[in-house]
Amino acid sequence: MNIHLRMLKVFTAAFLRQKKSENLLKPFVMTMRVWPMDLDFNLHKNNGRYLTTMDIGRMDLAFRAGLHKPMFKYKWMPLLGSSTIRYFKSLRPFQKFNLETRIVGWDDKWVFMEQKFISKGHLYAVGTVKVLFRGKEGNIPTDKLLKYAGIDDQSPDIPDWVLQWHHADRKLGETYKKY
Repeated sequence: MNIHLRMLKVFTAAFLRQKKSENLLKPFVMTMRVWPMDLDFNLHKNNGRYLTTMDIGRMDLAFRAGLHKPMFKYKWMPLLGSSTIRYFKSLRPFQKFNLETRIVGWDDKWVFMEQKFISKGHLYAVGTVKVLFRGKEGNIPTDKLLKYAGIDDQSPDIPDWVLQWHHADRKLGETYKKY
């Protein structure tokens, strides 16, 4: 299925949904299939398509959280700050898989998410991302964003390896800030 059709499905479901999801800290699962346009020359899911699929999973989570309303009302844009992905196995043509997207924690600026590609109980890839939303006035503070999503809690403990990745990513950004 074309990426645009997948996104249209997510957008349509968001506006037809009567209420937002209750527990936003649990994994949200989307079932998908590897289509021919997802393949590379090795006839498995192209590494770039994993990242595009992850975009769709994050939009689905944001919409289930009810964030589509302020996104359209205030023209907020979700922005990916950084990502890392680890591949374990190849997803083959027409293979069915689940994309599990979950929030692992947040700080004042970033929301950290984990996204897993699972098929028949086997992990094929796992990605970690940090995202924020930006509006006309600049970055939307995480507490404001989470309030719209109905989350008033403190962040869960962010895994050490995610914090180390975030720290290394910040250092990388500082290294290239002059550009």
